[in-house]
Amino acid sequence: MNSPVRRLGPLTALAALLLLFFAAPASAHTALTGSDPADGAEVAAPTRVTLTFNENVRSARIVIRPENSEAEVQRGAAELDGPKAVQAVKGTLPNGKYTVGYRVISADGHPVTGVLSFTVAGQDGASPEAAAPTTTGAVPPAAEEPAAEGGATRWIMVGAGLAAGAGVGLLFTMRRRR
Repeated sequence: MNSPVRRLGPLTALAALLLLFFAAPASAHTALTGSDPADGAEVAAPTRVTLTFNENVRSARIVIRPENSEAEVQRGAAELDGPKAVQAVKGTLPNGKYTVGYRVISADGHPVTGVLSFTVAGQDGASPEAAAPTTTGAVPPAAEEPAAEGGATRWIMVGAGLAAGAGVGLLFTMRRRR
């Protein structure tokens, strides 16, 4: 009466619950695929910074500043063109190394942040710290890590797995009492 097939039922249910519980959430979020100027490039003073992502973005904020300085050369909401975010640079950037911090909101609503750098060379003039700062709105720190993703989804999956496990356990308990 207690055939091997009947014993496989609870084991199959347990295996399915374990797979559900330990399944990694999908993480196909927006990623930077390129920039102009390129990360680490040495260039003449750019008139704009263009960031290209692997999918369209809903909003983008970009901060350009001299390396090792809190003085901002340019900041604000970038102009969007599908997967591209373009930040115009007002004035001419003096020689020196610059960092570009960005925070974009992807099409699925997840924030994506990052930092890249470029060096301006061959310009006559002062150091980057002498560039006039521009403020056009607050931007979160560029080096800030994005919030942990998948937290709520994981807890929903855990709850669903526990509920399914309790239901399967109750089903087998009731079948045995008959």
